[in-house]
Amino acid sequence: MSDITIGRLRGGYCVSWRENGKRKRYQLKARTRKEAEAEALDVFTQQTWKPNKVATTADCIDAYIAHLADRPTAKTVGYIKGTLCATFGPYRPDQITENLCREYRNGREVYGRATGTIHSELGHLRSALKYAERARLIDNAPHIWRPAKPAPKERYLTRNEIQKIQEGCGSPHIALAVVLMLGTAGRVGAILDLT
Repeated sequence: MSDITIGRLRGGYCVSWRENGKRKRYQLKARTRKEAEAEALDVFTQQTWKPNKVATTADCIDAYIAHLADRPTAKTVGYIKGTLCATFGPYRPDQITENLCREYRNGREVYGRATGTIHSELGHLRSALKYAERARLIDNAPHIWRPAKPAPKERYLTRNEIQKIQEGCGSPHIALAVVLMLGTAGRVGAILDLT
């Protein structure tokens, strides 16, 4: 992707980049720098997309990662991009069927991936395709079949287990933290933030 620059134009923001040696510049509607950064990526994607090029699912995933920029989700999608593209990459989004999604699930299960993980990965694919639709890279985002989300793992400690945990605390401050966590179901970070 070309380097884009965000600048000022007529009291607002603009995005510019070089294409075939020529500078392209577009006025943005954003009123803050943060809004301008997000809008600039969308404008760049829309303006540089070649209408005669057929968007593949891999193209849509790449555009989604670029749109996310440095948000944590971009890193997550980047990690699973290879596995998603191995199955869906060469297909156009309108070619994705429930059977193809089920094939993906079966392939991931062979590698020992949990149903919850597969559910999340297909959810990221769905988000990428919905973004591609909003960015007008594709006409319609297809329905992405996903396995049912598994029930959360709920396991409660027995009184005997709680007693063993409390006996295993060597220091009084650790024992206090354990009592607070068990009594409030608070995360360790929240407990440490208490004053």
